[in-house]
Amino acid sequence: MTLFQILMLGASAFFAYKIYEHIQTLNDPVENVSEPSRTAESFSTSDSASLVEKADDEVVAGNLDKALAIYSEANIKEPKNGETLFKMAFTLGLQERNEEALEYYKDALEVDAKNPFSHLEMAYIYLKDDEHASARTHLNEALELDPDLEKATVELEKLNAGI
Repeated sequence: MTLFQILMLGASAFFAYKIYEHIQTLNDPVENVSEPSRTAESFSTSDSASLVEKADDEVVAGNLDKALAIYSEANIKEPKNGETLFKMAFTLGLQERNEEALEYYKDALEVDAKNPFSHLEMAYIYLKDDEHASARTHLNEALELDPDLEKATVELEKLNAGI
């Protein structure tokens, strides 16, 4: 394959994913007009908490695209839920979609400014992107919110070193 063909394949896959993601958020049309008006919530029998649980299961199973679609549905049902926004960001980070992940982490921090894990994950992304000043800022913020994170990091380093 030529480089152009590889690029076209990648672009096609990206747009196919975006279409799939959009389709997952659509609702079925109302069949009978004489019935009372339905809201978007009445189409799905699941509440946002059970949707988040389903999405968590999909993440564990490795179905990240499906998990994101389910998290998106949960976010529509209950907008500005810090847990949902954090989990969407984390899943995007697993897919190396760092810019999108950072946006969702920022949204999660707007809802729950005291979540050290949002700061910790943002620091990790900034570190991978060689933005050391931003990484240090968010790491310090995470440690300020939860000093026990530093102890956990030291313990993890000991385990990795075999001490």
